[in-house]
Amino acid sequence: MKLHYTFFIILILLLMVSNLNFATPTDAISSYAMGYYYLYNDDLEMAKSQFKLALFHEKEPPSELYAILSKVCNWLGAYEEAKQYAIKGLETNPENVELLELNAMFLISEGDYEEALHWLEILSAKRPYDLDVLISLAEAYDRVENEDMLIEVYGRMITINPSLIDAHLNLGFLYTKRGIYSLAQEEYQKVLELDPENEKAIFYLTYIYLSTGKTQEALGFFRKLDNKNLLNDEMLEDYASNLFIEGQDPTPVLQRIENTEEISDETKAIQLIFDGELEQAQKIFEQVISDNPAGITAYVGLINIAQKKNNIDMERRWRFVLAGNYFSFRMFDKALRESQLVKQMDSGFLENRYLLGDIYYALRDLDNAVSEYEYFADKAEEKGDVYLKLGILNDEMGNHEAAIGYFLHAIELSPESDQLYYYLGLEYRIIEEYENAVGAFKKAIELNEGSADYYFNLGVSYERMGIIPEAIMHLDRSIELDDTNPVALNYLGYLLADEGLRLDEAKELIHKALDADPTNGAYLDSMGWVYYRLSDYEKAREYLEQAIQYLDVSIEENYLIYDHLGDVYYVIGLFAEANETWKKALQIKYTEEIDQKIRELEEEIKR
Repeated sequence: MKLHYTFFIILILLLMVSNLNFATPTDAISSYAMGYYYLYNDDLEMAKSQFKLALFHEKEPPSELYAILSKVCNWLGAYEEAKQYAIKGLETNPENVELLELNAMFLISEGDYEEALHWLEILSAKRPYDLDVLISLAEAYDRVENEDMLIEVYGRMITINPSLIDAHLNLGFLYTKRGIYSLAQEEYQKVLELDPENEKAIFYLTYIYLSTGKTQEALGFFRKLDNKNLLNDEMLEDYASNLFIEGQDPTPVLQRIENTEEISDETKAIQLIFDGELEQAQKIFEQVISDNPAGITAYVGLINIAQKKNNIDMERRWRFVLAGNYFSFRMFDKALRESQLVKQMDSGFLENRYLLGDIYYALRDLDNAVSEYEYFADKAEEKGDVYLKLGILNDEMGNHEAAIGYFLHAIELSPESDQLYYYLGLEYRIIEEYENAVGAFKKAIELNEGSADYYFNLGVSYERMGIIPEAIMHLDRSIELDDTNPVALNYLGYLLADEGLRLDEAKELIHKALDADPTNGAYLDSMGWVYYRLSDYEKAREYLEQAIQYLDVSIEENYLIYDHLGDVYYVIGLFAEANETWKKALQIKYTEEIDQKIRELEEEIKR
């Protein structure tokens, strides 16, 4: 019975390998099948012997034979032999994924990560969703310290399996190391969604919150760590510091610190405040600030001391600096609170009013931002860039006349600033004072001839004035300086098409714009209009019908897309469609020209 079973296994194996294209079927295939038989029965030595015999009989051994020999030798501990078979197999077939994986594994075990990466990258391209390959890739990139690629690989792993906690942790660590705390925070929060008690995520989040000045959030995680008995002396100091910043009594936490001789100066100063040693605490905090002006705790300590001493000037000074630090941490609500307290103490403190304007602007409270900047501009002798900020703010608020006035004030202070003339030109163009816009853009170019944006906007201004040759000349110059801006590419392409000039070139320009933004209705319209000018009306129809799918009817100028499509329908004899399409154009924006087209068409239909 066992003999029959053995024969059956060999027969199956023979059928399995019959598609491997051995040159000498009888001996090679028999040895190959017997190798798998011994492998099936865990007799690795005999399996190796049979596979080697198959290799001997085969004139052109397939890569699969080298792969299985490499595996068996590796399992037997014959590492060098296994490696040689893997290399030989890749020479036979560089595309064999098993051999790519084996070769990479051998190189990693030897510590040759640079060479391993070569094979792993090929393998990953063939098996992009193989997590084992990505894990090996991550190990290799980590060893060669290629953090950019390591971040990419962890991202790919998470895309395949979002529940990979280690990938989230490692990615979070890399972001933390780079100081990209917002992305790091996202990764650690994802870990806590998967594992709410993950200690690494809690630990790292605690220190991200510390690094970004988010003391309340940090306190919550310190309590979690404390409940797990994971706080050492250094962490207890940070815990106490955060309690102090939030106005809570840190004494119970300070009392738990075992090695009091090694505590930081900040912690010593906090303890001194609660011991009533204000002068000594003040000296220490001031030295801490001298060494590191970007902190939080020392400023809170000095404010605390100023309040105890009833020293308003001292409190005002340190609250102002603290507000600036919170602002730099992008903690705008806390910055606003401190800056408003300073304003209550001294409404004429100009630097604080300027900072308050910055804070309101960051919070998108534009009216209050303008009010604070205007106060500063009215009172301060040195205006700085306040007029620039007022100009930008008024532009955002739609107060373009006011914006022009502020930019002119800014130019009086900085007449060599090309950027100020550029901003001024934009405002003039918005209110349709095109001659003034042209003058401003020309001055910007005079000060900086290398800006594609300046030439683009000068060309647009000339086009709005109807001076087309000048417009085309400056738009050409803009493209020469930067041929990647899709807006400029489309603008010039459309203008050329509308004028019936350089139509093949216009098509290429718009094609580049569409490569950057394939569903942009304006770009699709431009391409349709080029084909219309080229008398390729079916192509024109194709693009224009696509364009209206992405049409924003709230933008008045988009009436032109319906107008163009109506023109195409008319020229190919689809009069009903043309009539309906032109009427849709009128719904967006009334023009006498389109109305006249409709009247003439209706008369033509009646005849």
